[in-house]
Amino acid sequence: MDILYFAGVEFNDIENRLVIDLGAGTGRLSIASAFLKARYILSIDIDLDAINILKRNIDRLDLDHLIFPICADIKNLNISDFLFSQNMHITTIMNPPFGVQRKAADRKFLQTAFSFSNVVYSIHLANEGVQKFISRYSNKFNWKVDYIFPYQLILEKSYDFHKQKKKLIDVDIYRFERRTIPA
Repeated sequence: MDILYFAGVEFNDIENRLVIDLGAGTGRLSIASAFLKARYILSIDIDLDAINILKRNIDRLDLDHLIFPICADIKNLNISDFLFSQNMHITTIMNPPFGVQRKAADRKFLQTAFSFSNVVYSIHLANEGVQKFISRYSNKFNWKVDYIFPYQLILEKSYDFHKQKKKLIDVDIYRFERRTIPA
């Protein structure tokens, strides 16, 4: 949840913004964004079971007027600029797959977020090589790493390949901004 503290409190990138939660799962980041006064939240995940849990959570919390769950694969997701007003600021938050089980799984998340966002917050493994790669990768899309926050994430067993009930993982929370092109 510290990702939302950085986005919402430190940088004021949540309040009155359209927040897109890629890989939303059951909606922890989406729900926290609602409490930080996002204008609207699109919660996108490929897992229909997770989306159904998210729907129950937002109904129970009376947030169905703010959070809109979408079951979709980000590989096929296309959010066009013309859907939003020109002055709509879009903040994307995400905790993508790290690419440990499936190499480069996080790249499509970044590429998708870069296609429509004004600012992106993303969680990745803490590693100097990963930092260098992500910096180069974002550059390809005319984005830059604005800040990197070291963090320890508690990963709870949720997949068969997870060996332990809980595991502490060193991660970095990235804040990306679109590069401005000099006039």
